Amino acid sequence: MSEWGWSPERNLGIWRHGAAWLKPLMAAVPYLTVLLLLVLLWFVGGTMSAARGVLFDLPAGDFSDTARADLVALVMPVRHECVVFFDDARYLLGDEGSMRGFSESVSERLRASEGKTLLILADRRVPSGRLMEAVAAARRCGVGRVLVAGRRNGGGEQ
Repeated sequence: MSEWGWSPERNLGIWRHGAAWLKPLMAAVPYLTVLLLLVLLWFVGGTMSAARGVLFDLPAGDFSDTARADLVALVMPVRHECVVFFDDARYLLGDEGSMRGFSESVSERLRASEGKTLLILADRRVPSGRLMEAVAAARRCGVGRVLVAGRRNGGGEQ
C-alpha cells in the first residue's frame, strides 16, 4: 500500500473476467478449435472426393451368375452413335476401321489370356442390332463365348 491509500491493480488481461473454473477452459479454446477443424476436414475429405467414371444402366432380367469372363467390353450410346469401350480405348459401332481395331485388340488379348470368354456390358438404351454387331465382331476374331450382362430384378431395383 502506498501512502495515498491505494495499491496498483494487478492486470490480468482477459483473465480478470468470468468465473475461476472457466479460465482454464478458455485457455484451451484455440486448441479445441483447431482439433475440431481437423476432424471436420477429415470427415468431409473422404466424402467429397469424386471418382471419374461412366454411369450406365444395365437392362433388367432374371439371370444367374454361372460363367466367368476373362475379357470385358462396355457398349454405350453416346449422342447418335454407339461406342464400345475395351482396354482403355473407344471403338465406334458401325465404323469399319474402328471395328477392325476392336477385333485386333480383342485378338491380342485372347492370345495373352487363357480363356476365350468376352463379357459385354451394354446399356439398356443400346439397340439390339448394334449390340449384335459387337457380338459378331467378337466372334469373328476368335472369341469362344460372348456373354451379355444384365442386372437382377430382385432387391427393389427398378
